[in-house]
Amino acid sequence: MLRNMNFWAFSGLINCLISLVFGFFVYSRDRKDLLHKRWFCLSLAISFWSLGYFFWQISSEKALALFWCRFLMIGAIFIPVFFLHFLLVWLNLLQKKIKLLFACYLLSFLALILNTTPYFVKDVRTIIGFNFWPKAGIFYLPFLLFWGWLILYCCYIMIEGMKGSSPIQRNQIKYVLLGAVIGFSGGITNYPLWYDIPIPPYGNILVSAYVLLVGYSIVKYQLMDIKVAITRAGIFLIVFAFVLGTPFLVLFKTKSGLLSTSLAVIFATSGPIIYRYFKKKTEAILLAKQRHYQNVLLQAADGMLREHNLKRLLKLIVYVVKRVVKVKFAAIFLVDKESNRYLLKAVRGYANFPKVFTLSFDHNLISLVKKEKKPVLYDSIKSSASDDFSKVSHLVVPSFSQGELLALIVLGAKENGAFYSEDDIKTFEILSRQATLAIEHCIFLDKSKQTQEKIFAAEKLASIGGMADGVAHQIKNRLNHFSIAGGELKLEAQDFIEKNPDFFKKGGEPLKSIEYFIKIADSIIENVKKTDGVIKGILNFARTEETDTFFSNFSLGEIIKMSVELVKVKHQLTEFPLMVEIEASDQVYGVKAQVMEVIYNLLDNAYEACYDKRQYKLSGEEKKAYKPEITLRLITLDKCFHVEVSDNGVGIEEKDKNKIFAPFFTTKSSYTSGTGIGMYVIKRVVEENHKGRIG
Repeated sequence: MLRNMNFWAFSGLINCLISLVFGFFVYSRDRKDLLHKRWFCLSLAISFWSLGYFFWQISSEKALALFWCRFLMIGAIFIPVFFLHFLLVWLNLLQKKIKLLFACYLLSFLALILNTTPYFVKDVRTIIGFNFWPKAGIFYLPFLLFWGWLILYCCYIMIEGMKGSSPIQRNQIKYVLLGAVIGFSGGITNYPLWYDIPIPPYGNILVSAYVLLVGYSIVKYQLMDIKVAITRAGIFLIVFAFVLGTPFLVLFKTKSGLLSTSLAVIFATSGPIIYRYFKKKTEAILLAKQRHYQNVLLQAADGMLREHNLKRLLKLIVYVVKRVVKVKFAAIFLVDKESNRYLLKAVRGYANFPKVFTLSFDHNLISLVKKEKKPVLYDSIKSSASDDFSKVSHLVVPSFSQGELLALIVLGAKENGAFYSEDDIKTFEILSRQATLAIEHCIFLDKSKQTQEKIFAAEKLASIGGMADGVAHQIKNRLNHFSIAGGELKLEAQDFIEKNPDFFKKGGEPLKSIEYFIKIADSIIENVKKTDGVIKGILNFARTEETDTFFSNFSLGEIIKMSVELVKVKHQLTEFPLMVEIEASDQVYGVKAQVMEVIYNLLDNAYEACYDKRQYKLSGEEKKAYKPEITLRLITLDKCFHVEVSDNGVGIEEKDKNKIFAPFFTTKSSYTSGTGIGMYVIKRVVEENHKGRIG
């Protein structure tokens, strides 16, 4: 029978093979997806019709030709209704149109029953060179009109679906609509001969173009411009028609099998080369503007490595992308491992971002990007969107470093309504890799700078520590001299008063002068004590640098008792208003001497804050009612020790909060021995020696 194969039979065979191949290909991409299942059913119906078409065209007997005509009609009956079902699933209209779909299936099954009778395919006969062309029965025309209406309705719901859709989804619909117009237009050319209209079915081969376009659109439609797709399809059809048509035409005219076979071999070899040449030229024209900004982005990516400031680099990235690609907004998020979030570091074009905008590690968008490990487009983002920000994002480009998500660039829709093409995605992937290197380079430089500063500070501290004892000894010698001089002056004045009581009975100027000398002596002694406190604080810190490695477990309760006793001695107290709250064990790990100094300073500050409040902030009755309250809490959290000291004292003014850890800054009243070194030492001990945090 293959000797009877002609161009029409060949077109049916090609349609059958392409339908089966693309049907299985799409279905295999996601067998659970309902959309892919509906497409597979549609492809199966087309291949069923095409297979019957092939055997019908090569039939040499009338009865056999009639059988294959009725066989192919089985596929033709269900192609329109399967196409409708596919569209309703894809456009989320299935629930709204379920009754219409049911009615269409019912009419299709009725046509299937009538197909077994002469009322549908009446007979086959000879017409314009075809030996066995079918003749329509009485019920064939009503169903032909029904199928025509069904195809037009499918086109209508696709056109309606484009209204208000995103640029990407609009492009998807254009693919399917274009494929439907091409495929069904080609298929319709088979029907004029049914009613004795002498028009051969030249468009039958276009059914393959329909399958290719729609199948491709399901798998990869969001990555190609519809203009490019039409151009590629047009070039393919022209080359395909030339390569296949010329040998058949030569065979038909010359009856020379050798010549036609030789031409087929030559054209089959040169056809792909011709196709690639014209495809390259046309795409260069159609995508000139797009290729231009892609080249600019690649040049900008190379220039990123020359920027050494992280903040400027991130601003540069969003600025270049926003300006060159012309998107509605561009933003970049950078990982912050301390807070387990991705922080917004730079944005252009999106006014709705709050000043502080973050994405948590478990945010839907972050989870999606980590799962895909490649740029994610609008449809995938939309399906997992949980906030307004995700809903307006059209492309997310991740930057991975050693398998971990370092940063992500989030882009809005393009200002001209176009979508992100396959070339765009490849360009952004290159940009992302360059951005990753540039960001890591900046982070490395920042860490290196901080390390150098710490080394420099450590060297300074080491040198200070080395000189501290010698300097302190020299200063203390002078302080001792002032202390002795002040003490001697005070004793001498008091002794003079005691030895000459008659002279001072009446008071007067001599007594005032002597009392003034005593006050000066007290002031000298008091300031010597304060200066000695400063020196002790510096020495204590300098010496703890040498004991950083002496970490051990000890009882915080014991440290608290010792610190309370020191505060009581300093302020001459019999009772100390402290409430201690310790969850579970009071065992902590650290340098005991340093922790004691921290606790002592915190309790001392808390008491003096309460004293200041009662002494300077409250009236007479309020002073009587006021009771100082100081609380110390110890909470163990994931192998970390959280120590909290609170009081009901004067508190800290807002303007002073960022200065309390500065050296020599104090808010204490003049009566106390505040040196401004205590909180500074506490911060250094906690953060540098114990790698903790204080605030």
